[in-house]
Amino acid sequence: MRNPTWRRSVSLRGRQVSLRSARPGDQASLERQRADPEIDHFMGVDGRAGALLWRHVYVGDQSGALADLVVVDQRDRPIGLVSFWDRTIPHDAAELSIWVGQEYRNGGNGTEALRLALRYAFSDLKLHKVYLRVLEYNARAIRAYEKVGFRVEGTLRQEMRVQGRWYDLIYMGLLAHEFAAVESVLEVR
Repeated sequence: MRNPTWRRSVSLRGRQVSLRSARPGDQASLERQRADPEIDHFMGVDGRAGALLWRHVYVGDQSGALADLVVVDQRDRPIGLVSFWDRTIPHDAAELSIWVGQEYRNGGNGTEALRLALRYAFSDLKLHKVYLRVLEYNARAIRAYEKVGFRVEGTLRQEMRVQGRWYDLIYMGLLAHEFAAVESVLEVR
């Protein structure tokens, strides 16, 4: 049974971006940005007809996620999405997924959204662990994950075929006390 904490309204403010619960109207904006072929590529979605299903964005009560946090810019416009999935509940762990729209990449927005989401996961949701999967060629995402403390836990060799070629899928994880240590170092700077 899901904890009611997962569906509470969320508002987390950062310097560049904020995270909040989905609102009516967010879905259409998020779907326009999610239609980016680069996001498909880094998620391992081919250009096949079935790939269109991956572009549909479900948020709020439509979503199967435990928590969907809309990434918004300083003017409260949706620019991406962070979700936590309940793959290993009741073991106090969840899988994280994140994407940020094309014009908002490479400026630290994704890394800040990750930090905000992880603070929420470890303090409000009381998770012990957050983990994720990332394709080996997604170097930008791997760097962002490592910045916030994720560590490689394993590699599934040639797990996903993207555009006719096989790629490794890297599993990364972060424990609550590891994130707290990373956060304390960042606060000193």
